[in-house]
Formats: sequence, structure tokens, C-alpha cells
Amino acid sequence: MSKSVLCKFFAHGACLKGDHCEFSHDWNNPSNNVCTYYQKGACAYGSRCRYEHVKLSRSQPSAQSSAQPQQYLLSSSAPSNVPPEKGTHNTDVMPNISTEYLASSRPAWNHSELQDTLEIDDMIELKSVNPADRSICAFIAAGNCPRGEKCPHIHGDLCPTCGKHCLHPFRPQEREEHIKTCENKQKHLDLLKRSQEIECSVCLERVLSKSTTAERKFGILSECDHPFCVSCIRNWRGSSSSGMDINSALRACPICRKLSYFVIPSVIWYFTKEEKDEIVDNYKNKLRSIDCKHFDFGNGTCPFGISCFYKHQYRDGRLEEVVLRHLGSEDGSTVIAKNIRLSDFLRNLEMR
Repeated sequence: MSKSVLCKFFAHGACLKGDHCEFSHDWNNPSNNVCTYYQKGACAYGSRCRYEHVKLSRSQPSAQSSAQPQQYLLSSSAPSNVPPEKGTHNTDVMPNISTEYLASSRPAWNHSELQDTLEIDDMIELKSVNPADRSICAFIAAGNCPRGEKCPHIHGDLCPTCGKHCLHPFRPQEREEHIKTCENKQKHLDLLKRSQEIECSVCLERVLSKSTTAERKFGILSECDHPFCVSCIRNWRGSSSSGMDINSALRACPICRKLSYFVIPSVIWYFTKEEKDEIVDNYKNKLRSIDCKHFDFGNGTCPFGISCFYKHQYRDGRLEEVVLRHLGSEDGSTVIAKNIRLSDFLRNLEMR
């Protein structure tokens, strides 16, 4: 096997070996799209095969020699301008050819014998390979393998979560990753089912049953456990009027009046404190991978400072180093000084 040949399963997006594949997963390498079964004499798919039915250079002499008698008989018994149909034996075109010759021109082997030979060759080849380097059988992973015990590939163990034989017995790290991924998916599905009945505390409608996809999200408050749809809670916090205290009126929960500084959009609702912490942490981690538009790679200033959830990174890859200034107040407590801008003093002078 050569790493310079492109993997045909990778080209179709269905390679199960990953890094253990003996072929290349680099699109720059040339692909080998020649049918191997056709080279050995029989392809069960015939004209429906997705690979090329061409003879390689080493098999061209035998192919030409086997085709010479038929060409000779055609030239002596039928006009040259009538081409024979592929895959058929027309007695009108070849009247002088007996059925004995037609029967003898067929392959001497049958498909089942050829398949058994190929399976034996695969077993001999794979016995010398490290079991950890062998891939899982795609048929048993889908549900059933027609080869059974004669299959040259690994038959994976049953995953208790997804119910598929896709756990490699000789790759423990891969097994743990698959089991963890399946458990997280199953947990997410269970929470999604339980969240179907949760109603918004403002519009009193089921959040996941709303008409538009954008409205089918919960707006989770950081310090409160009352459920809201994201559109209702954002409209509540976005409405303002002159003389209104933002913290006590807008950032507080409409039901219990607890102060929350941010809203977390989520398609699932939590039922324990651990589930809520996981949703909040996943939301913050996702925002940390997005560049802050206010910071603008060091060219701008973010008004949220250290409270910003987005990434503050310079163009050379360095992250912003936050230096906090602590000031002592009159009562003896310590407070964090905010950034002082010249525009603040100028605004005060204009007001005077």
C-alpha cells in the first residue's frame, strides 16, 4: 500500500480508518480509480460500477491475445461495418460461430469462487497487520456483515448508547471518545424532549413551539431560574425611558426582580444547577473564540473591558493583558478604577 495514492473511500467521504489508513488523505495526490475486481476477471456491478473498467499495462498483452480469435472470426463471417453489441451474442451478426465457441469464450470460474479467493487473500494479508491498525467493518457498524467470521476487518464492540458495533477493541482512546460523544448527544436529546413543555413567563407560550426558528430559543438569566423565550426577555431589557434605573428596572427579572447582567440563548432548558452551569460555560467558551469587534485587534477600545466575553487578540496573536488599578475609598474598602478618558472631563466642562 502506498501513501502516494489518494484513498478512494476518503474521496467519497466514507473512510473509517482515519489516521490509520494506509492510503493518502491528501487531495494533491493522484487517485487510483481503476476497478480491482475487473482486473482479476469479474466485476459483479458490470456497467453500473463507479470505477473504471480498463486494463492496466501489465495485463494488456493477455487481453489482446484473448481478443484476437474473436476479431478473426468476425472479419471472416460478418460485415465490418456492423459492430457487435457489448455483453450479447447475436447469431445474426455471427452466423458461422457455433454455440460451443461462445460457451468456451466465457470465464472458466464463477463469481462465488472468485469471491472466496479474494476473501482468503485479504485474510492472509491482514493477519500480519497490527490489530490496532485495522479498520472497523463498515457493514457490521451499519448492522449486519454478510461475511460473518470470514470478514478480514475488525468487528467492533456494541456501543451501549447508540446501539452500533462501532467500538474498536484495540483503540481504547477512540472508544472513550466515542462513548463520551454518544453520552453527550443522548443527554442533549433527553433535555430537548423535556424542554418541549416549558412555557415563557411573559407570553405564556411554549418556547420550542413558536412559529419562527429564531424564536425557538430560551433566554436564560444568569441569576434567575424563571424561563423566558429569548425574544421576550430581550424586548424587556431593550425598552428604556428617561429617568429609569437600568439595573433595577431593565436588568432585573420581570418575575422575581433578581439582577442579571447577561442573557444566555439556548435551545434547551436546564433542570439542575449543574446543567445550567454547563450551558453557561459552553456559551462563554463559544464567544471566547470570536474576535471582539470593539477591540478590533488593538485598534479600538471595548466599552465592556474585562467583562467582555469575546476574544481580545492583537494581529500578531498576542492576547490583551488586563491590568487592574485598585483605589482605596474613604470607608477603607478597595475599588477597581475605571479607565479615565479626556472626553469625560470635556463633557463635564460643557455641561457647566
